[in-house]
Formats: sequence, C-alpha cells, structure tokens
Amino acid sequence: MSDAPSAPPPPSTPSQGSLNSLILVLGACGFASTFTMRLLDPLVPTLAAEFSRSIAQVAAVATAFSFAYAVGQPFLGPIADSLGKLRTISACLGGLALLSLGVAFVGSFEALTVVRMVAGIAAGGIIPVAMAAIGDRAPMAERQVMLGRFLVLMIVGQMVGAACSGLIAEHIGWRYVFVMAAGLAAIAGALVLIVLKPRPDARRAPLSFAGALANYAAVFANPRSKLLYGLVIVEGSLIFGMPPYIAAILQERAGVGPSQAGLVIAGTGLGGIVYGVLTRILVERLGPTRMTTLGGIVMGLAFALFSLPFLPWWSAVAIFTLSGFGFFLMHGTFQAQATELAPTARGSAVALFACALFCGHALGPVLMGAALHLFGTSGAILLFAAGITLLGFATPRILPLAGSRT
Repeated sequence: MSDAPSAPPPPSTPSQGSLNSLILVLGACGFASTFTMRLLDPLVPTLAAEFSRSIAQVAAVATAFSFAYAVGQPFLGPIADSLGKLRTISACLGGLALLSLGVAFVGSFEALTVVRMVAGIAAGGIIPVAMAAIGDRAPMAERQVMLGRFLVLMIVGQMVGAACSGLIAEHIGWRYVFVMAAGLAAIAGALVLIVLKPRPDARRAPLSFAGALANYAAVFANPRSKLLYGLVIVEGSLIFGMPPYIAAILQERAGVGPSQAGLVIAGTGLGGIVYGVLTRILVERLGPTRMTTLGGIVMGLAFALFSLPFLPWWSAVAIFTLSGFGFFLMHGTFQAQATELAPTARGSAVALFACALFCGHALGPVLMGAALHLFGTSGAILLFAAGITLLGFATPRILPLAGSRT
C-alpha cells in the first residue's frame, strides 16, 4: 500500500442529530482542555509568592506549556489521521487528567514547570484533533457554523477555568484548581468513548514516518498553507502575550487579587460566546474578509482601552469581552480555512495550524515581557494594539479569503 494519502471516499451526509451529538461531546472535550489551558493565568502572583519566583519566571510556565503544545502537533496530527481522531482525543484527555492531578502534588517550581510542559503535549491532541473531526463530518457549507458552536462550549471552559481558578485559589488553595481540571478531563474522555463512534467509511493509512511526511507534503502542496500558518503565528503572538501579565498589571494598578483577575480574563471567553451565537449571521453578512479586518480593529481598540491606567479594574471585564469577540472574528475564519487546506490529511493540516498558533502563544509572553521592560505597561499594550490592528488590515491582502461561507 502506498503511504501517499489517497482521495477520500465520497462522504456520507451526517444527520443533524449526529452532528449535534458530535458538537456537544467534542465541545465538552474542548471545555476540559481550555479549562486546563487558561487556569494558570490568574495564579501567576500566587505562584510567584508560593515558590519565591518573579512574575516573569512564573509567566514563563505558560510559554513552556504553549511551546510543548506546539512541538507535539507534527506528531499528533499523523497519529490522529492514522489511528483515528476519536481514539487520539480520548487518550490525550486521559493523559491530561493524570498530569493535571500531578501538578496538584508538585513540591518545587521546577517540577511544576516540567509537568505543565508535558501536559501541554497532551492538551495538543484534543482541540486541533476535534476540529479536524468536525471537518471530516460537517459539509463545508456548514463547517464554520459548526466550528462556531464548538467554540462556544470550548470558550465556556476558558471562562470557567479563568474565573474558578482565582476563586478556588483564594478560598481553598491553588492545588485544588488542578484537581478539578483532572476530573473534568477524565469525564470528557469517558464521554468520547461512550457516546461517539468512529466513521464507518473512514480510510486510514498505517502510521509510518513516510506516511506522515506524505501527509505534510499534501498540506504544503497547497500554496495557501504557508501564508495561513505565518499569519496565525503573528496572531498568536499578539493575542496571547498579554494574559500571563494581566493579574500582575491589575494587582499593580488596583491591588486586586486572583479572583478579580480571573473574572477579567474570563471576559475573553464571554466575547467568544457572543461570536459563537452570532456566527451564522456574521459569516453570511460580513464574509471572511470583513470579519478578519473588523476583528483586528476591535482587538486593537480593546487593547488601547486597557492601556489606560486610570480606568477602574472592573472595566477590564468589558474590555476583554470586546477583545474576545474581535479575536474570534479573526481566528474563527482562520480555523475554517485550515480545515480545507488538505482534505486527505485534515488531521495533519489542523495540527500544523495549532502548531503555528501555539508557537505564537509561546512567543507572545516573551515579546510582551521585553516590551514591558522597554516601554512600560501602557506603551507595551499600545504596541500590541497597533500590531493586531495592522494584522486585521493586512490579512485579506496577504491571504485572499474567498466566499461568504468559508
């Protein structure tokens, strides 16, 4: 058998009921993953005090998680394409549950960093693979809408993770945050095994190094791939540079604790929910080109408002709600484009998309830390505001986004 990807068989048309079940269960998986992903941000000052480290050192743990998430993608994509996406998701959720539980028992900052880094690899096999599974089963005409609904559930996990993290840490201790994360991951993994069934018409090549290379060759045979991945690295750098510093910025400005910082960070998720509810209207009336441009403008405005130190701390909840809506206007369009780069190797294509996003995710806190040192808090935030606005205007010129239903 050749290792080169063969043309997929004619897809069977899934029922609306099966699509709804798919979105609900994979949304629960996304919930568990993003709960784990964002829960550290409100805890940065708490962990700095716990382990006698600087804010920058603790913020670097987010970089370690994101870097591991990115590095794992080139391996997880071919595994999902060969062994099955649902099997990969359930296995990664099991690993994430065990690793999250391990964080609750670490005795040193070094152990915390290492366990979180390995957890980043496990988390990398959940959301990107779930997106590819949706791409396999949802027709292109409905795909961005289905992805939007998936995002709503995924984003709720981000909100709950950020909000609950600070509250739990203040009242019963930060270690219990990770115990809850472990439980959620275990429940989501069990749901995949119980509710979802592999596609009966799926054709998978055996897992091999040559087969993985053939899949990636198929991805990069599309000239749009390099352009999209490059844009997503820039997007990830500009968007995810700030969250690890939000709690410290708010503490410096207003003396607020991790619970209030968690509410602010959760605002990003609230903006994502607004996007998810309005996805069909936005796609049909704005189209991808206007969505990416408007997303850049909205995020730039939100960042500019956050740069104003005299605003009360609670105004940042609305500011980050606005930022979250702008982010998903842009990123939701990028996601839909990624699912169609290589239909014969969709798991690999979406894995590379996630790799690009999390390379930016890992780079962002480093760039923000340098900008804070050079320009101060307001200057650094304004620099990122200008960058994301420019990205919104540049994207349609770098990568034309055809059609009103991407």
